[in-house]
Amino acid sequence: MYKNEKSDEKFCMHPHGHSRGSHALVSDCADGIPRRLARAFILLFLAEGPSHGYEIARSFRESMPKGFCADPSVLYRMLKSMEEEGLMTSSLEESTSGPPRKVYSLTDDGYEALDMWASGLDGLSELLADFQKRYGRLRKGGK
Repeated sequence: MYKNEKSDEKFCMHPHGHSRGSHALVSDCADGIPRRLARAFILLFLAEGPSHGYEIARSFRESMPKGFCADPSVLYRMLKSMEEEGLMTSSLEESTSGPPRKVYSLTDDGYEALDMWASGLDGLSELLADFQKRYGRLRKGGK
């Protein structure tokens, strides 16, 4: 992301330059990931172990393609929403380097939602592989 010289608005480093508010952590843009899929990743990260928001944001940065924009405000709104839905709980954990941190953990409903995502993605991965194969043939001039 870079800062626009004429304003305080931040933009992603994508060729089509979305503003921070329209692209951020998740989007319908091909350079981002759909909001619903971001939720699946959050569930996965929390299944690997309880985490605070900064750790989840770091997991996104490490897991997503280079140039992926992670807006913390969007992430924290998603965490709050998912907690309200009963997919996770939070507790305050003392920190030696600052104020207490909110640590998120999956609930049984969260694990169930993760299982549903995993089974749904199996079929989607086959569909996407077929799409890529067919598109590859078109790019090579075949049909």
